[in-house]
Amino acid sequence: MIGSADDRGLAGAFRRVARASAVRVAAVSALALPLAACATPPTTREMFREYVRSTEVVGDEFQSASSQARVANFASMGSPEELIGRLMAPRPCNTSGCIRPWREGGSSKPPAGLDAARAISGPDGKVYERKVLVKRDDEKLELISLYLVHKADGTKLLVDSKKEHHAGGLDGFRKNNDVLGSDDFMLVTRDITAVSGKSEIVVISGHTSPSRKPWFVGSGIFIVAVAALWVLVRRVRKARSAGS
Repeated sequence: MIGSADDRGLAGAFRRVARASAVRVAAVSALALPLAACATPPTTREMFREYVRSTEVVGDEFQSASSQARVANFASMGSPEELIGRLMAPRPCNTSGCIRPWREGGSSKPPAGLDAARAISGPDGKVYERKVLVKRDDEKLELISLYLVHKADGTKLLVDSKKEHHAGGLDGFRKNNDVLGSDDFMLVTRDITAVSGKSEIVVISGHTSPSRKPWFVGSGIFIVAVAALWVLVRRVRKARSAGS
């Protein structure tokens, strides 16, 4: 056999340390994966300030040549609280479109979703447009429309741009929509289906986070597999040593 007993003992010690380190790294890495997927949401103030200054908001209703001109335009409309209230307020819709609160006499045909909302509402129901400011996972801002359907029987639904309807208010939309992801963030009214009274403005993820249970189950299986492999290797080596 090549090498002294001390050399073989030292090599064995190194192997044991390496195996233990591999198990620890595997465990930490597996458990860290679901945590790394959780993005930190911006505050309401941060997100709205970014909207006011940005000239690259997708789907925005304001076109400004510069950030300075945009800020000045918004400042002429009132305080930040008044501005965000008007932006997020429900807008009555009819067959020609939905009312724009800052364009005198203005109503315009919104994007896809209105026709589906009107079909769901029926002849005696009402439809409103609700603007939602979205910060995508690539940091881009987008102003999207959701449609509030108030049916004659009291049912309240949300209709998105894919013409899918959602019950359960904001929570129901976040759970089931295919428009936004869990890494997108919305600046939105908490009581999103209400058309009167005051509602808190919040920043919340565009979709409920996927369950972490599969991650933890997978992590556990992986760790058990590594441990089982280590035990198997030890048994094989012991058997070889006993047979030699």
